[in-house]
Amino acid sequence: MLKEKGEIKMNKEQLKAALASYGRSVLGAGLALYMTGVTDPKDLAYALLAAIAPVALRAINPSDTAFGRLPDVAEVEKAAKSAKKPAKK
Repeated sequence: MLKEKGEIKMNKEQLKAALASYGRSVLGAGLALYMTGVTDPKDLAYALLAAIAPVALRAINPSDTAFGRLPDVAEVEKAAKSAKKPAKK
């Protein structure tokens, strides 16, 4: 997902998963603040911004297979060719 120049590329499934994760984070953060009596729109807006942090951290983590960098096709093919076939019993 992370390319050489720092750009992030996601396929549709990854984008849907990231948006769903962000939605859960937003709901949790906003609901937690509201239930504790915080009703100031500015504070609730900050909660919306803060909710993106966990999703962004997953997106920039190259070892996270949900949103992070996926192996190139060439890497997968190389690994598949080098893998040993299981022994027959």
